[in-house]
Amino acid sequence: MEIYDKKGNLIATSEPPDTRIFDNMVIRDASLAGRELEGISFDGSDLQGSDFTGADLYGAILSDANFDYCIFREADLRYTHMYKVSFRNADMRGTRFSLDEVNGALVLCAVDFSGANLEGADFTGAIYDSDTTFPDGFSTEERGLKLKT
Repeated sequence: MEIYDKKGNLIATSEPPDTRIFDNMVIRDASLAGRELEGISFDGSDLQGSDFTGADLYGAILSDANFDYCIFREADLRYTHMYKVSFRNADMRGTRFSLDEVNGALVLCAVDFSGANLEGADFTGAIYDSDTTFPDGFSTEERGLKLKT
């Protein structure tokens, strides 16, 4: 699988090439809008400034990754593995973090949403830990999130 930047230049190829594994890579300003990316792995990667508008990342692995200043409007992030992920200042309006079709809950562990725009994002049934940070004024209870105990 190949990833291109916003100007159409090839910036990353999965390792091995016939997979969806993009671990420990710097892939900034990628153009992934509208792409079907189910099960993709960005473990330990830096995708700062990339565009994921409308992308399907169901079941993706996003641990130890940087998505600061990314655009995730209307993206599907249900059932993704999120541990130590940064979404600082990301545009996540309308993003789906909710339960999937079989009621599988998304668990947010040490995820940083500081400064992110979460307007209209669906967190129904999602679980978060005490190390997860939300933007000022964001109400986890009103948005359907449950604190992991």
